[in-house]
Amino acid sequence: MPLRRFGRTPTLEPMFGRLLLVSLAFAALSGCVRRVDDKTTVTWWQFWTDPRATPVIRELVTTFEAQHPAIDIEVVDLTWAEGHQKIVVAFATGSAPDVLELGSDWVAEFSHKGLLLDLTAEADGQRSLYMKWEPVTYQGRIYGYPWLLGTRVLFYNKDLMYRAGLDMNAPPKTWDEWLVQARAIDDLDDDVFGFAANAFERHRLYKKYLPFFWSRGGVLFAEDDGGCLIDSDAGIQALEYYTQLCDVGLIETQRQLDLAFQRGRIGFTISGDWLLGQLRRNPDAPNYGVTVLPAPEGGKSISFAGGEYLVVPKQSPHAQEAQLFIDFLLRPENNLKLCRAIGFTPANRAAAGNPYFTDDRYLNAFRAQLVTARPTPVHPRWVEVEELIERAVENAMYKAMTPDSALHRARAQIDELLAK
Repeated sequence: MPLRRFGRTPTLEPMFGRLLLVSLAFAALSGCVRRVDDKTTVTWWQFWTDPRATPVIRELVTTFEAQHPAIDIEVVDLTWAEGHQKIVVAFATGSAPDVLELGSDWVAEFSHKGLLLDLTAEADGQRSLYMKWEPVTYQGRIYGYPWLLGTRVLFYNKDLMYRAGLDMNAPPKTWDEWLVQARAIDDLDDDVFGFAANAFERHRLYKKYLPFFWSRGGVLFAEDDGGCLIDSDAGIQALEYYTQLCDVGLIETQRQLDLAFQRGRIGFTISGDWLLGQLRRNPDAPNYGVTVLPAPEGGKSISFAGGEYLVVPKQSPHAQEAQLFIDFLLRPENNLKLCRAIGFTPANRAAAGNPYFTDDRYLNAFRAQLVTARPTPVHPRWVEVEELIERAVENAMYKAMTPDSALHRARAQIDELLAK
């Protein structure tokens, strides 16, 4: 039985609330929507355990329950280290929740297996209200809703640029400028590095390399046969350039790189809005700037587009109530409230257009980058593909293999994986 979704104008939330109650009552009588007469517990698995996010999550749940007395929301916290495996096990054992938060590159894995509720009918009329639908769109069907969006931009240390004889107010716009400036900063002393290079961490390293690949014009899978093109000229040139940056970089985990930048030891780092929040809360933060990623000559500034998406597992017995809760989380005021706490960009266009974002030059850099940012290919085996790409990048970074040989091997491994 399809769910019923009601379109709304973001500026008419009170009227929408009244219309929703009337419409639900009418639909229930007509048999389209089951009435929620008994107390129902909706289980929500989510990843936000940060001290800044937890109070907001709790407040949103409390408000929803007050507006829907017949529904209780049970929140279950996941971690990024173990969350994916727990979700896989839950689907395999028939214990998946009613509402589930998925990373942007995880949705296709579960929609391909028929484990997620097809929400195309409900979402079709809402496309203009939200950004970045690509990760939840598989074979022309929609299996979730955009919730929180993120991208990566270039942070630069103005003090180190000045010390290196560079114009602190002129961050690099091209790859050539970037490498020259990174080398100049790296030459300052032994405890200063030109670039922040990610060590191997699952679900992270590929997000740093693929923007270079895309900016060079790379396409990951061939349209005709689906073969992998990671070792194309664009791929090799991108990895050669990336390893040149790594040669003047500090190779560490994302957390350690963010800390090193805050301590004034790194000239340039590619990072997300979480680092902006850390810098703003740090009274000892260096003099820094934020800009979109530099582009190769003749290319574009393309970054990674990620985010969090809300889906309904197909086996949920409370799909209607789950839809109500998702609608609530996606309201402009609620989307904005959480994003202000955690630093993401709201998927809701009305929320993203709030002066909180538009009047802030740093947050505007993220909004500008998000326009050209690109999500990973929607592929059911992406999690396995990304690991092979990360291994290739790691081998090139540590000089275990040349960029071309590392990517040739990755392409062969990916083709073999996809042929199974």
